[in-house]
Amino acid sequence: MMSLAKCNLLRLFTVFLACVLMVAGAVQGVYAEEKTGSAKGTLVIIGGNLETNNAEVYNKMIELAGGKDEAIIGIFPTASGSMTSSNSMKQDFEAYGIPSDRVRILDITEKNYPDKVNNEAVVAEISQCTGLFFVGGDQSRITKAFYNADGTNTKALDAVWNVYRNGGMIGGTSAGAAIMSNPMIQNATSLETFDLGVTYDGDKPGLWVTKGLGFFEGGIVDQHFSKRGRIGRLVVALVHEKMNYGFGIDENSAMVVQGNEFQVIGASGMFLIDVSKVSTTKSGAYKNVDVSYIEKGDRYNFATQTFTLDKSKTLIPKGKEYYEGNALNTNIFGSDAAKTALLDDLVDNKEKQSRGLAFSLDKKNKGKGVSVIFSKTSKTEGYYDASEYASSALHVKMDIIPIEVEVKESK
Repeated sequence: MMSLAKCNLLRLFTVFLACVLMVAGAVQGVYAEEKTGSAKGTLVIIGGNLETNNAEVYNKMIELAGGKDEAIIGIFPTASGSMTSSNSMKQDFEAYGIPSDRVRILDITEKNYPDKVNNEAVVAEISQCTGLFFVGGDQSRITKAFYNADGTNTKALDAVWNVYRNGGMIGGTSAGAAIMSNPMIQNATSLETFDLGVTYDGDKPGLWVTKGLGFFEGGIVDQHFSKRGRIGRLVVALVHEKMNYGFGIDENSAMVVQGNEFQVIGASGMFLIDVSKVSTTKSGAYKNVDVSYIEKGDRYNFATQTFTLDKSKTLIPKGKEYYEGNALNTNIFGSDAAKTALLDDLVDNKEKQSRGLAFSLDKKNKGKGVSVIFSKTSKTEGYYDASEYASSALHVKMDIIPIEVEVKESK
């Protein structure tokens, strides 16, 4: 039979254990609430020129905002100088099945933002939305409006963040895509970037890198990427900002970011730029940049740094590439030139390298520029789509070398 002392000791231990379990449960509950509270929604980052008939992108935004029966989508006209693009977006969302009273233009513009961005009524209107969309234009108008003069968040920006953290969809096109990262690229062409360098002052010429809204935390976002040949400026921005990864999205295409992964949807694709192993020289060369290009259906995981290509795609067999031989491209920062250099001139080509130039000339036909060299490595892979066209290229080495140019007429 148990003694009275042992019995009391057992009771005390039981009470102590119960208290420990209660505390542990409370701590676990707090952790669970914190974890849930920090859960994020999704981003639909569009490379500009979204066409009305791009059902895949529109339907994805509607789905992620809660579906046709639940979605309330707010459109910010802030980047634009007029309401034209916002009215068009509203009409498009309505055409894809959202009732007109649930597609709302949130009237924060360059003319009225001082009266709007800390207004509680505007905050309440933003907070009702399950999806928010930033139209294109000038990205500096967005950051000027949504940050206070001292650099702190306005109440409107905090409301946007709350929509995102509570599982909402944040979308944007062109300038509305540029603001997704922090820092963001404001202006300058690739060639101007190599000519003039990086500036942190909008009144000075060069590549202007400035503060974005920062919803996308994976690196720097750039848009209109292939059409405007922006691969050069993104590399320079990454190196100068000491960031490893850049994401250049093509027009009428989007990267859909959910958790640690994104998928490409839409008409074209996007570039992934990795400068984690880049080396630079005093002359201004950027060597050993890792470049990949993926298209519709392809995925990338940030945590594992791995690609998962669409099931319809097949590996291009080494030694059995379709093309044999390529030509020097004299406008590598021209429309779709870098994409062609990767796909047709390299991964679906028996050649080991493809090369292009970009330069400007003065009145004496002399000037400066860069030579861009894409090279296959042991990690390089190319993929055909279902129609057997090269559509994805993984881990191509890129070097950008400064050059001097002189053009002489034949005698």
